[in-house]
Amino acid sequence: MTSPVMMELGDTSSMHFFMPNGYNLENLPIPNNSEVELEELDSKRVAVIQFGGWANQQKIEKHQEKLTALLDEEGIEHTGRFFFLGYNAPFEITNRTNEVVVELK
Repeated sequence: MTSPVMMELGDTSSMHFFMPNGYNLENLPIPNNSEVELEELDSKRVAVIQFGGWANQQKIEKHQEKLTALLDEEGIEHTGRFFFLGYNAPFEITNRTNEVVVELK
């Protein structure tokens, strides 16, 4: 898997999958599940912190707090809208890549 799976962090959860370059809403297959929606997201400015290993809620929260502290130290404002990105398939045991992302104002 080369594209991350993105999970919105917060009161509600949603999962996002990124499509490869060359695809758009017109040439993607129509989902066969009514709960799957295709949408194009606008570009955003974000800050990212990366960590390895298996991700769990505790690790995600730790890195979310670390990213917030780093931004606060630099006086960089953010929206408070955080996401978790996982890059590896479940069967990949080593060299795992994870990111916590927040939108900047």
